[in-house]
Amino acid sequence: MRIVSLMEDTACAPAFACEHGLSFYIETNGAKLLFDMGQTGLFVCNAARLGADLGAVDTAFLSHGHYDHGGGLAAFLKINSRAPVYVHERAFEPHFSHKPEGVKEIGLDSALAHSPRLRRVNGVTRIDDALTLFSDVTGVDCVPQGNRTLYERVDGQYVPDRFLHEQSLLVREGDKAVLFTGCAHRGVVNICARAGELLGRAPDAVVGGMHLLSPSAGKSEPDEAIRAVAARLAQTGSRYYTGHCTGAHAFGVLRETLGERLECFAAGSVVEIG
Repeated sequence: MRIVSLMEDTACAPAFACEHGLSFYIETNGAKLLFDMGQTGLFVCNAARLGADLGAVDTAFLSHGHYDHGGGLAAFLKINSRAPVYVHERAFEPHFSHKPEGVKEIGLDSALAHSPRLRRVNGVTRIDDALTLFSDVTGVDCVPQGNRTLYERVDGQYVPDRFLHEQSLLVREGDKAVLFTGCAHRGVVNICARAGELLGRAPDAVVGGMHLLSPSAGKSEPDEAIRAVAARLAQTGSRYYTGHCTGAHAFGVLRETLGERLECFAAGSVVEIG
């Protein structure tokens, strides 16, 4: 399995664009996949530089209803005329962030909500033998404190976002399984645990953000909270490729425990699993 970081907050070389966002291109023996689409269409430029043919993507996935993961959806739909895009049925509901200047909407472009290309799902969705989406994460361990600045709207009132719109993806190839997490707002520990239940074991690799940095507040989770996450992740045999909302400080703290099992996955980076 070949995984390419098309977009992340940092880049591995000056030739690649970066922005606050996330996008991964995934190639298996049988499919070409896209997981998230960044904040804008910049991921398309990186894809061209990296030889990732977005027009040939078979299936696309959107991890949750925030602009930094789905802002490039329109650009993808323009380039690719056939791939279905799997979204959670609540992804296009309004979502908000409490920023220094006040509460701001951070959701998806509502004009795309009724695109015939969208496949709305919920719970566990087994697309085929290799691909499983799931949003039914019930664990409450090590949930990021940064979620406190993120809201949904119920009966006209801002309330803490429950992240019911967040989904993760399991990709299997041969005897390998990789978990893609998006931002892991429900807690990377809980998402990994649910993936383990679905697989019957821990995934071989986990790719995505861990939401240990709050972009709106500009603060990392407390070190003791990060170390608690690291301790739980260390109990598995998984490798971790992360960035985006994990943050540089949290990455350093996690690496104290996880060592070389944790790698930064900046825009332009490529990893082979298997």
